[in-house]
Amino acid sequence: MPRTSPRFPNKLLIFGVFFLIIGLVLLLRTLGYIPQLYALWPLIFFVCGILLLYVAFVLRRGRESYVFVGMFLSLGGLFLFLMMTVMTAVGLERIWPVFMTIVGLSLGAYGLVKRGYARLSMSIPAVTIIALSLVFLPFSLGLAQQSFRSFVGEWWPVLFVLLGLVLIFVYGYRRRRARRRLH
Repeated sequence: MPRTSPRFPNKLLIFGVFFLIIGLVLLLRTLGYIPQLYALWPLIFFVCGILLLYVAFVLRRGRESYVFVGMFLSLGGLFLFLMMTVMTAVGLERIWPVFMTIVGLSLGAYGLVKRGYARLSMSIPAVTIIALSLVFLPFSLGLAQQSFRSFVGEWWPVLFVLLGLVLIFVYGYRRRRARRRLH
């Protein structure tokens, strides 16, 4: 009799992640970081994102877009959960660049499932968005000693340096692909 694939693959992974999430939430509750149960609503987004990532990476079903949506929902849900529990004193107006980082990471993960030039065309915007978020974050948190305007006034030539590096990278990538085709 031929062996068939199990109806419920990766049970250990699913239950492991489930118990990990439940344990961390209960630990935060017992330590006093979750005073009210309404603070748990962002975990709905987190769990939906994890399920989409599971379908995309483990089951290898679904669309490639599941990776972007799954990363965005899981990271966004986790971030909102932390804002509702651990980081309640920090206002959203101060940490808005974190959402840019979440989008950049999601786009980067989506680019990793692509091949060839499509991977590169997703990676460059992802890195750019993450870099911009890291530039904005110290100013929105009030950690920078100078104003954003004076910072841009001094450091704007870095954009040309970055553009040059990107173009050199793309050139090298295309040459390497062309050499592979010849062999």
